[in-house]
Amino acid sequence: MKSTRLLKTVVGVGIAILAIPSLLSAAVFSSTKVELLYGWNYERASEEGAILTVANAAGWKYGDSFFFLDVGNFDDRDETDGIHFEWSPRLSLLRTLGDGAWDGFLKDIYVIGQTDIDANKFTNKVTYMGGLSADWKVPGFLFFKTHVQYRDDPDFSGESVQLTLVWNAPFDIAGQKFSFEGFADYTTEEGDSENNLLTQPQLLWHATDNLAFGVEYQMWLNRLGREDLDEHALQVMARWTF
Repeated sequence: MKSTRLLKTVVGVGIAILAIPSLLSAAVFSSTKVELLYGWNYERASEEGAILTVANAAGWKYGDSFFFLDVGNFDDRDETDGIHFEWSPRLSLLRTLGDGAWDGFLKDIYVIGQTDIDANKFTNKVTYMGGLSADWKVPGFLFFKTHVQYRDDPDFSGESVQLTLVWNAPFDIAGQKFSFEGFADYTTEEGDSENNLLTQPQLLWHATDNLAFGVEYQMWLNRLGREDLDEHALQVMARWTF
């Protein structure tokens, strides 16, 4: 039954991927990627497993948006397996006010909102976030973004703050294209949840303009806000971009 549900989910994701180009035809830019990862040494019921990720980044005249969907196939799901979806649209304050983006170290300032959805046999919840974001001009980086957001997780009392860093640094070695990219999320305490740090840096070899292979290292300190539950997992990955 689990494999059947997973297959139906993968088919549904595939249909959504095919629809993305037409839905985003009005965007100034749009990039969609599909990643397949397999990792080991997870701190959960299954120590290894596969994750399918679908992500899209798109930009409009006054802002941009990013979303991704993770689908896991671990034998025994926990609170982070199953389906995890995040969507974070941003509205540029500089472009909306008519001055346009700055040509300096600080490129642009945004109002950002974020919606996180988790769905599995343990939980079905929506976490809302909102705050400010900035784009920075850093030499050697295709982009370098920071977010500061208020966070309200329905599973915990009170509220927290999430600090996010997102980066992409392309480089060449012997005529071959590579990139070092990823994100880091630091979340403060919220109710019974401890402060925690999740980062997933990736090192990729771009075999073609569309196909890339590489590794991702996942480090999650105080995983799920649980004190002293740390996860260090190495994942191999393949990516298709269109």
